Amino acid sequence: MTDRREGRSDGYLAESQLAELQNMRVLLEEARGRSRNLAYHRRALLESRIGEALDGVDQQIEELRAARG
Repeated sequence: MTDRREGRSDGYLAESQLAELQNMRVLLEEARGRSRNLAYHRRALLESRIGEALDGVDQQIEELRAARG
């Protein structure tokens, strides 16, 4: 019976992580939109960093989904 509870717990953790990553992605997209008001050189640097963060979040989302089967 422990295995079932652990499986549910792992599933809950994966769902929770996925939800957090999806929320993070929404916030990063919002930050990207807001960055458009900055001066060009600052905007370019910030958008680059946000893009890197989005790529990392997308990769983690894909890994979590693949792990769920």
